[in-house]
Amino acid sequence: MSPRVKSGCSLVCAVGIAALAFAGCGGGGGGGGGGGPTAPPPPTSGVSFSAAGPPGANSVYLDAGSSTSTRFVLEVRVSEVVDLYGVSLDLEYPQDLLQFQADGTREGDFLTGQGTRTEIEIADRPKGNLVIGYSRFGDDPGVDGSGLLLALEFSALADGNGSFVIDDNDAFGSGGGVQADVSWVSGSVSVNAP
Repeated sequence: MSPRVKSGCSLVCAVGIAALAFAGCGGGGGGGGGGGPTAPPPPTSGVSFSAAGPPGANSVYLDAGSSTSTRFVLEVRVSEVVDLYGVSLDLEYPQDLLQFQADGTREGDFLTGQGTRTEIEIADRPKGNLVIGYSRFGDDPGVDGSGLLLALEFSALADGNGSFVIDDNDAFGSGGGVQADVSWVSGSVSVNAP
């Protein structure tokens, strides 16, 4: 091989190797700054709720209402009920994570339709257990369908996970009898207090 071909091949090979080496560098990292890995962002404040299961027909269930970083609204709803006149239940909540705010409680429109008078009683006793009685009043008929019974407000106290448990519960028809076939769906909560 002539010296000229050898030097041409060496030059081409040298340029090719240099190009590969330059491409492998990736153009640097922009300085790096030497600060190490970036810290993850802090967790966001707030309350999140998960139902224990989907509501079926003829059920009373818990659902998440509106919330802020310090307040959480738990909704008590009904799904496809027939002749519902009232409910009574105990609602256990994680008192180490949440505080019940009685002044934030409001009635939904399910039982109050058509100007019907209702009665509601809620007691937080012992603390962490809401004893709830809510009913239509008078000779009005029961209600069929789905909708919001109550909205209960809580404030966040501390970080953690807990449960909302419905216990000692009854649904009543317009004749005053217990509707034994109504199912009840509880849920759990996760709190990231501010």
